[in-house]
Amino acid sequence: MIFGLHTVTIKLSLNMRTKTLLLAVAAIAAGLATSSADPVYSQNVVGYVNLPMTNGVFSVVAPTLDLDGTGINNTVASLFPNPAYNDKVYVFNGAGYDVLNYTAQYTLSHPPVPYATNWLNALNAVAANYPINPGVSVFYLPATNETATIAGVVLQGTNLVNTYFPAAGNFQLLSSIFPIAGGLTSVLGYQPTYGDIVYIFDNGQYDMYTYTAQYTLSHPPVPYATNWLNALNAVQEPVINVGQGFWIKPAGSSSWSQNFTVQ
Repeated sequence: MIFGLHTVTIKLSLNMRTKTLLLAVAAIAAGLATSSADPVYSQNVVGYVNLPMTNGVFSVVAPTLDLDGTGINNTVASLFPNPAYNDKVYVFNGAGYDVLNYTAQYTLSHPPVPYATNWLNALNAVAANYPINPGVSVFYLPATNETATIAGVVLQGTNLVNTYFPAAGNFQLLSSIFPIAGGLTSVLGYQPTYGDIVYIFDNGQYDMYTYTAQYTLSHPPVPYATNWLNALNAVQEPVINVGQGFWIKPAGSSSWSQNFTVQ
């Protein structure tokens, strides 16, 4: 299946053999075509998402495909296997950001000599295994015009809970666990509580959506319904694209579970 979503494309290959998964992902990341004509050995679904990015411009990127189908073993290196030199990833940790930089490692000699390139943290320690799993999202700052190709397994199931959902009143960068696009409530299954706020990063600014009361035009105004409203107080549900993340600040003790099966 191929879905075109703005500048984002996703391709899924159905019924691919489990033992060929890593080879298929490697081929996808290299930009090669994959075949769905292999004999059926399992019901695994693998694919890739292309996310075009512009030099020096932040994007909110979501790992909506999984490394091995477990949902817990993704790392910055597995999620972004072909970064450009000096690409940076900013992971919100609840209070600030953990910054990961794809840059040179140096020897301890005098003078220091570069000997490898890797994901390093703010202390210049190797951070290639920093976990970034489906359900969360990160800021990506590319050092050149490039396309991030996120490849892996499509998680499937019912009532899969997003474990990154924050406590009431706290912020978090979230994403759909599954590679699907649409309205946050109507398609992605999030059931809001009164006062929830969502921020979608768009071209350097935020579009804000609040789940709150609609009022009549009478004097005084009277609340008559509750809905997602945009910054102009017009009814508008937040729409999330494949591979896109968003900020959420829940007002209550909400959670987010999703259902998705590839037909």
